[in-house]
Amino acid sequence: MADEEFEAEQGERELSPGQLARGFTILAITTFLAMIVINIPQTISPNFFRDEIGMGGALNGYLIAIREVPGFLLIFVAAILLRQGLARATAIALIIAGLGYILFAGANSFVGLIVPTLIASVGYHSWLQLQDALGLSLAKPGEEGSVLGRFRSIGFAGTIVALLVVLAILLGVERVSGDLRAAQGPWLRGLYVATGVCAFIAAIVIYRFPVSANARASARVAPRITWRKEYGLYYWLSFLDGSRMQIYFAFAPFVLVDTFNVDALTLTILLTVSAVINWRTGSLVGRLVDRYGEKRMLTVGYSMHLLVFLGFALSQNIWLLYITYLGYNFLFLFSIGTTTYLRKICRPEDLAPSLAMGVSLAHLTAIVVPIVGAALWERLGYQFPFLFGTVFIFISLWLTQKIDIPKQRIAGSPPPAALRHEAEREIDADGATLPFDAVSVVSPAATAGLAKDEDPARL
Repeated sequence: MADEEFEAEQGERELSPGQLARGFTILAITTFLAMIVINIPQTISPNFFRDEIGMGGALNGYLIAIREVPGFLLIFVAAILLRQGLARATAIALIIAGLGYILFAGANSFVGLIVPTLIASVGYHSWLQLQDALGLSLAKPGEEGSVLGRFRSIGFAGTIVALLVVLAILLGVERVSGDLRAAQGPWLRGLYVATGVCAFIAAIVIYRFPVSANARASARVAPRITWRKEYGLYYWLSFLDGSRMQIYFAFAPFVLVDTFNVDALTLTILLTVSAVINWRTGSLVGRLVDRYGEKRMLTVGYSMHLLVFLGFALSQNIWLLYITYLGYNFLFLFSIGTTTYLRKICRPEDLAPSLAMGVSLAHLTAIVVPIVGAALWERLGYQFPFLFGTVFIFISLWLTQKIDIPKQRIAGSPPPAALRHEAEREIDADGATLPFDAVSVVSPAATAGLAKDEDPARL
């Protein structure tokens, strides 16, 4: 009887079906716009930096190092932003990102890129840790991967729109001018301004994200900075993922642009194909994580990452490089497994600050790794940053084998779903499943645990 009364009380404190539907719609629109904000600069920056600023691959590595400083400091940025509640924190992050990207339009030198880079980076990295917590707040236990996969797909739909707009503009400029590199400057600068406008619109939308009474209660006790040894495996995987990503995003586009002379139009087409692939497969990857478990899916993902890095290091065939470029962008979806792993082992109130800690740890080597990679590029050739990156992948593969969610869940973490994925089902000799906590399910909306007392909130 007491259990029934507890469940009834919990039900009153959870988001209603209508609020959950509104939350999904709001986050879907925001994710769609945020991916436009992220991908327009990602698409045009390599050519903008080379043709308008005069940068090379090594100098780009140094700019990446500067860009990642705010990522390293994210735990402190998050501690400040989250005092406003998750929805407001997200809105502020998007406004900051939009302002930074607008300032790119006025840059004319490497030095002139530094301030816009830092401002945009604060907003961009804050969004990275906020988006997954917002999504997980709408997920029932056992459906975390599926929900994140759906939002990944929605985000890549936004990516497609962004890339098609860039592609249409570049095709038009090339057709009218006959010389894309000579005429593209004002158009690329205009696209940075358009990126900022999209960020401002996304900020307005996410401000009304709904929050449950449970989330408000969790917010009152939620730590702003979280460091627990029980989450050590998640921290290590985040650290290694970040080190690997720094190498790839700093140097892979410049291998294509600087070494193989790929122009902005071709790079945009390549990114569009990648976005279409991810749009159609995001939900599938999320469901596979739910079905087969984080350990298996991350093992597959890291093994394929190894092939991608070796492909960039060893191949001289441009078409094979195109395939490896598409492959890495697809493998980004497998990071869902790292996030759902944390959700399953941690306390609800720890989720948002722990995600922020993970992003900060992912940038712990953000200054050193791009500089080391740039030095390897200058002294030995573009292949060596990627060979260096395989070290991080091998270590990630080894650590992934240590994932054991039933044993690593801490007291107070959400109970497992009624139907667990096959990878977490262990049958003993008598055919009985291993015991799991029979704790009452708390509101999924409370998992972000960092709301304010007013309507908006969550990570």
